[in-house]
Amino acid sequence: MKTLNDVIVERLCKFMGEKNLTQYKLAQLSGVPFPTIKSIMQRRTKGITLKTIILLASGLEISLHEFLDENSFSIENLDLD
Repeated sequence: MKTLNDVIVERLCKFMGEKNLTQYKLAQLSGVPFPTIKSIMQRRTKGITLKTIILLASGLEISLHEFLDENSFSIENLDLD
């Protein structure tokens, strides 16, 4: 099972790759500080807030629904401990 952070990082990698965005560029587009994005991508951040996810999705120019529309986010696929 994956952690919520693992799934978020996978989704960020997917959309950043599709849009050819660096972490720094995503920080500029989303308003999320670069050190925060770097920490998320290195899986050092625990408990990513919904606000941060909304800002990142906005920076990726996708809806929150599109970001979260993945079976990996279903409760039976996540380790929520």
